[in-house]
Amino acid sequence: MPFYLLGLSILLVFVPYKLPAIKAPLWCVCCLLAVFSGFMDDVLSVQGVLVVLVYTSLLFASLKTHSVWLRRAAVCAFAILSLTLAMHLLPGFTNQVMVQDHVVSVDGRPFSLYANFDKGLVGLFLLGYFFKGQVTIGYFQALQQPRRAVMVLIMTPCLALGLALVLGLIQFDVKLPNFWLAFLGINLLFTCVAEEAFFRGFLQRELSIWLAGKTCIWVAPIVSAMLFGIAHMGGGVEYAIVASVAGLGYGGVYYLTKRIEYAILCHFILNGLHFLFFTYPMLA
Repeated sequence: MPFYLLGLSILLVFVPYKLPAIKAPLWCVCCLLAVFSGFMDDVLSVQGVLVVLVYTSLLFASLKTHSVWLRRAAVCAFAILSLTLAMHLLPGFTNQVMVQDHVVSVDGRPFSLYANFDKGLVGLFLLGYFFKGQVTIGYFQALQQPRRAVMVLIMTPCLALGLALVLGLIQFDVKLPNFWLAFLGINLLFTCVAEEAFFRGFLQRELSIWLAGKTCIWVAPIVSAMLFGIAHMGGGVEYAIVASVAGLGYGGVYYLTKRIEYAILCHFILNGLHFLFFTYPMLA
């Protein structure tokens, strides 16, 4: 139940309505229920709850502090804690194992699938920061350069997966594992959302604001793509290169639309195609 409530909280971030009685966004209420349920089900320990409280305080300070320097300090601390949680470096969270060392493709590396409460929480809070606490209806009415964005959205999976084929990381392998639905749900809500909310919604946007009028407009997407590739160095240099190419596509989609959900969708489409039609996660 905690993971379902957390996933629902992430979806509710995109709902521009508050509960009239307490004037709180729906996602905040659902997140509180997710944390309480997680504590009752031993997904979160007392330490985990304390981490959530600190994380909530930093999010609130990042959005509400009027002092420029105090806000910058809060934002930096919020970013560091987000990375730490996403990398599972803090105690207090028991993430659920869905698949353990399973060979998805005959010639592929063993694969494990986890429902990560801490990383899902990162995606949720980063979206909360991106929307300044509450998404507005006006956000959905602004869509810049939609045709170019659709082209980039289509080209990104083709280029990234094509490059992975050329580099010998994957081969064609059409399949439908029995845990496909769990994979797609977890990958969308707990992986794609967290990574795009950080690299595009937080890092790229903050860089764009800081560099506005100072240098080339594509510097921020390129930097976020390079850092995205470095974050995937665990799979090897070739894998990091492919991730950088994919990250540039995600960044391009976000730059053209200013809509984080389109970057998430592009990321999810690529991951879904990789999982269903190619060696997963990569050749052994």
